[in-house]
Amino acid sequence: MNMLIVILVLAFLVLIHELGHYLAARFIGIRVREFGFGYPPRALKLGTWKKTLFSLNWLPFGGFVRLAGDDAESLEGAGEKDEDGSVIPKQELIAEKPPVKRLVVVLAGVVVNIVFGIAAFAILYTMFGIPENLPHPLIEIVAQGSPAETAQLKSGDEILLLNNQEVNSAQAFITMLRQFRGEIVTIEVKRDGEVLKLEPYVRTPEETPTDEGGLGVMLNDVKIVQYPPWQMIPKGIARGVQDSYAFAKQILSSLGQLVVTLVQKRSVPNELSGPIGIVYVAQKQDVFKQGPFMVLNFAGLLSLNLGVLNLLPIPALDGGRAVFILLERLLGKERRVRYEQRANAVGMIFLLGLIVLISVKDVLMIVRK
Repeated sequence: MNMLIVILVLAFLVLIHELGHYLAARFIGIRVREFGFGYPPRALKLGTWKKTLFSLNWLPFGGFVRLAGDDAESLEGAGEKDEDGSVIPKQELIAEKPPVKRLVVVLAGVVVNIVFGIAAFAILYTMFGIPENLPHPLIEIVAQGSPAETAQLKSGDEILLLNNQEVNSAQAFITMLRQFRGEIVTIEVKRDGEVLKLEPYVRTPEETPTDEGGLGVMLNDVKIVQYPPWQMIPKGIARGVQDSYAFAKQILSSLGQLVVTLVQKRSVPNELSGPIGIVYVAQKQDVFKQGPFMVLNFAGLLSLNLGVLNLLPIPALDGGRAVFILLERLLGKERRVRYEQRANAVGMIFLLGLIVLISVKDVLMIVRK
């Protein structure tokens, strides 16, 4: 059941991403030649509405839009023909629109994913309460057989100090631990009013299971607070924006770590998972056992991931296309299109290779368990 939910969420997020491109193109006056549900090859033509063909495709994940005069694919937009053989008016070709309008279309999918992520968290906080930070993180779960269990750390422990440095958040604790991988650290915790000093070992990335950290603990550094109804909506939206920004920074930090690990160690970090790993961890941890609440939380976080990743200036991604549009005045239109075509081909090979590497890592991780 968890696997089906993950697949449906992924498909939905890709679909609304493409819907963003579609709506922006329609608003600006660009002909959308096709809106596909799933990926080609085409299985069925569902019909045509306002000169857009809606199709059902054999690969049932997400969707795509095909724009008239998409100059990333052809240098000549003028004279392009529609499905019925009629020539598409020049003013309806994306290639003929000013750079600013093309940027709006290219980045619309990213905007939709980020807005959906913010909205998901805002809805959750409005309905269930506003998270507020605790002065120190609490240990919620200690994994069996982990260094934390060996050192007798327990659920409910309040983490005060790490090697005599104050710990004021879960993220700060995780960041501090990375400095001591492969070492024994001193952690000061408060338990039932008593302060204890414990000395767990911090695992290296190679020693760390995919679904655990260096210590093998799950932390919590927030409490849920209920406000009067008239305060919940604005506070929920504000907290949704705040957390979305924090998650985006974490995503970029993880991507930076990925690049460093690929260059220095020529391997994929254990902390990074692809679709296979996401499904596996979701099933193992039964992350949806709390019902719609966890589904919306998962969808919001995944939507932010999709939006931030697509914003990166990598050819074949929306961010890469935006960069080439910005370079058009410097390069000239024809040279810009030629360079973009070549860069997109290289970028696609790089992305596919990365997906294969991550998927192989995920499969090996599952097999070894």
